[in-house]
Amino acid sequence: MTTLKRLAIYLAIFVVLLSIAATLTTFWQSLDYYVYRTFYLDRSANIELPKRIFLIDLPHNAENMTGYDRANYRKRLSNLLDTISARKVRPEAVLLDIYFENEPQELETLKEALKRLREKTKVYGVYDMREYEEITFEKNEESQASEIYENYLEGYRLHTMFEEKMGVLFYESELQFPREGGGYELIEALPSKVARDVKLEDAPPSEPRAFVLPLGNEASMARQTVQFRHAGDSTTGGTFSSPLNMDDKILIVGSLAADRIAKIDKTGIHLVAWALLDQLKGNALAKQPLTKPFVYLGLILFFAIFTALLFALFFKYVKKLQTKPLIISIISVVISLTLLLVIGAAILSLGLVIPIGLPLIAILLSAILSWRFAHKFLVTGVAEGSQKYDVFISYSRGNSDWVIKNIYEPLSEFRKPNGDKLNLFFDKNSIGIGEAFTAKYMWAIVDSRFFLPIFSEEYYGKNHCRNEVDLAYKRSVEKLLTILPVAFSYGAVPQIYTHINFMDITVNPNFIQDIQKVLVEHDEQKGNHASG
Repeated sequence: MTTLKRLAIYLAIFVVLLSIAATLTTFWQSLDYYVYRTFYLDRSANIELPKRIFLIDLPHNAENMTGYDRANYRKRLSNLLDTISARKVRPEAVLLDIYFENEPQELETLKEALKRLREKTKVYGVYDMREYEEITFEKNEESQASEIYENYLEGYRLHTMFEEKMGVLFYESELQFPREGGGYELIEALPSKVARDVKLEDAPPSEPRAFVLPLGNEASMARQTVQFRHAGDSTTGGTFSSPLNMDDKILIVGSLAADRIAKIDKTGIHLVAWALLDQLKGNALAKQPLTKPFVYLGLILFFAIFTALLFALFFKYVKKLQTKPLIISIISVVISLTLLLVIGAAILSLGLVIPIGLPLIAILLSAILSWRFAHKFLVTGVAEGSQKYDVFISYSRGNSDWVIKNIYEPLSEFRKPNGDKLNLFFDKNSIGIGEAFTAKYMWAIVDSRFFLPIFSEEYYGKNHCRNEVDLAYKRSVEKLLTILPVAFSYGAVPQIYTHINFMDITVNPNFIQDIQKVLVEHDEQKGNHASG
């Protein structure tokens, strides 16, 4: 009952500590992101932008844009769209990585250009989501050119919101813009919508999820980028910085200079291109983290239980390790981590990555608590032990000379029936300098077959002697150890142990021969039992 109560306490401690660890998101997520960046995020040098995707740089100054600047940019954008629609070849899609604010400057000119281009290809634009966590959808609409999104663009409102966490970029397939009356306006990611449209018409939308954004080779991006140039300050007419074959291409239009994201030192139009490529490749460029909560929780609990079970099995069946719970803990952790890697590799074959932060913490917590539980378990003296030592000699240091001459030396010279020496635990020889004295002798008692206390008048008044004999007596009650008491006199025997038969050296001067006889008989009985 005491063991079950202690087990319940340790289980409660595990739950509390794991819950606390789960709140320290910066700590365990840093493990997840470090492992992900190191092992699972494909190197950018291996990812090249295909010739199917081209970027068109339409420069503008986003800082402090005046009405004249906005009118000028919209006229240049309209001219670019007309240049594209005037080509005989047909692009597969045109993506405008540009917000359309509710300003009148050249808005009608832009609408007409969009209308003409839509007759030849699909045109997509970006909805301004910068304040979606702070204001309502209706409030945001007041500053947006809603007519552009609803009547002139495919997919209506689409987002290109990318989030950076510890060196890894993410984006959501859908973002929820809260509405004033409750509920949300769902804004799909532009790369997801475009990839679905160009791959398979009328394909059903995938379930909402987060995607890791892989970053590709910058050199290949540069090769697939052209700039639309106007002559002087003119907003009519213009050329591309290099020849551009638009046939069946996906064109992404934006401003490289104005759309640079300082926090991650990347350009928005580049992120859109990499996200679109990853979507077209079936999200195979970057392995996706396993984010299903119940599956993740199951992994955490499985590895915690598995580690504790490993510890229990080693503790129960590998007797030589029973008094070395720290070693068992380390072995359990190593095996659990190995299994975590194996399961991670299996799940990786499905294109998913196990976040290891909390499972790793669960493994360590389980091992540490198992170690502490076993340590307490050993102290109670009910562990079976490895019987590493034949005899544990317990005595008061004040009687050292007598014990060495009359107990230790005779037993050291004694031979078992098979000719082997006795393996004796004698503190002067068995406890090294710097070792934890108490733990060493208590675990040695657990690993001993016989406990030989030398009762003197001062013996039971010594803390260590009292601890030794009390633990040995507990084990003798459980028939895990045999006590062979030797007493200087009847009066030297502790009152609580006078019921145990002991050898009084004043009555029996040949006590050491009696002890040796018991050891021989025990070995013979053990041999007969094994042969039977």
